[in-house]
Amino acid sequence: MTQSLLRTTSRVTVLALALFALCGCTSQRQGPELPQVSIAVAEFSQPQSTMDMLAGYMAESTPRVPEKAMAALDAAFYEVLTTETKRDYSATTRFPECREARAPGQTTGRMAALKRWVAVGTCMKVDFLLVPQVFELREREGGEAGVTRPAGVVMDIFLIDVKNSVLTSRSHFDETQTALTDNLLETGKFISRGGKWITATELAKEGMVKAVKDLGL
Repeated sequence: MTQSLLRTTSRVTVLALALFALCGCTSQRQGPELPQVSIAVAEFSQPQSTMDMLAGYMAESTPRVPEKAMAALDAAFYEVLTTETKRDYSATTRFPECREARAPGQTTGRMAALKRWVAVGTCMKVDFLLVPQVFELREREGGEAGVTRPAGVVMDIFLIDVKNSVLTSRSHFDETQTALTDNLLETGKFISRGGKWITATELAKEGMVKAVKDLGL
């Protein structure tokens, strides 16, 4: 009788944790939804120094993300923006003369990064600029059924008010996929991922969807 009760209690506990995970995985928007404004999207970049960074910090000896992986992130971000929002976006790739725009004057640190991106947005004549930066991208080692190393992604997506030269908001994403048996609180994510091990790009797309909500897009 006692063992039966324990098994029932265990099942109820697991179900409760699963429901908690499913209901508690939504992100909170940092501000009100943006009105209908012109928004441009920069290509993904990987900061190499503090002068490239808008916020956060860089871990030492972080491997360079391959160009092919960066291109995959750009394509994934465009897909997320076009499917998750009802806006039109300009891409910096369509304005090659603006991609390397520089602000006048000498600046250092994070202010240099902000002024650089404001200059890009000003050149493109847009109200806001989305700046995605990836700090670390670890591809899974293995396949969908099993891995020796899971995928992991650390990235930020920033929204810059070009006209007012202000960094308005930031969406941070830092996640490594874990097995369901390692963390029952990840049940909701396990189900949404089809019960399989996903690629780094697929994991990054979850961070992009989060950014759409965080930044009010």
